[in-house]
Amino acid sequence: MNKYIWLFLLLEMFFLTGCEQENEWRSADQNGDEQIETQAGAVSEDSDSIKEAGAASVQHSEEKSFSEIYVYVCGHVVSPGVYRLEADARICDALKLAGGVSDDGNPEALNQAEQMSDGQTIYVPGIGEEAAQPETAAQDGLIDINTADRESLMTLPGIGESKAEVIIRYREEHGLFQTIEELMEIPGIKEGVFNKMKEYIKCKS
Repeated sequence: MNKYIWLFLLLEMFFLTGCEQENEWRSADQNGDEQIETQAGAVSEDSDSIKEAGAASVQHSEEKSFSEIYVYVCGHVVSPGVYRLEADARICDALKLAGGVSDDGNPEALNQAEQMSDGQTIYVPGIGEEAAQPETAAQDGLIDINTADRESLMTLPGIGESKAEVIIRYREEHGLFQTIEELMEIPGIKEGVFNKMKEYIKCKS
């Protein structure tokens, strides 16, 4: 009889132990599922953050493309030409890119702290020359190619020192221009160069 009692007690102990282990396994499985869900959520959040960061980067790039200006620096500077600057740049920044004012230039004639705008022409006058528009620029703002001197011609887009001298020499050899289109008969001044400056010139015979 005692044997049966002990056998019954042993079976009950095994049964209880098995239930506890099964509960522990279930609990462990539930914790594992929760961890997987948590990790998946974290990955999803990271992915969203990456997308937001990418969108912000594209927006910043687009904003940057609109924050640049192009100005034409000419006159008495070391390297006349068109230069790209930040939108809030000053005239002094443009002069620096152009190699600075040449020895015969008059930097004090300009307000070098002035902020520039896109497409602006920065003309550096020579010593003894006044700052504003070149003398040959009429009140309408157009350059008369029949009377303009070298410095005035150099304020035109696409016209550097050598082309300005060629225009003056052509004018002296062939007489006054009858039309502005006649400029295209000069070697080195083709349709592309002419189209850049045709809105800024006139010829009065």
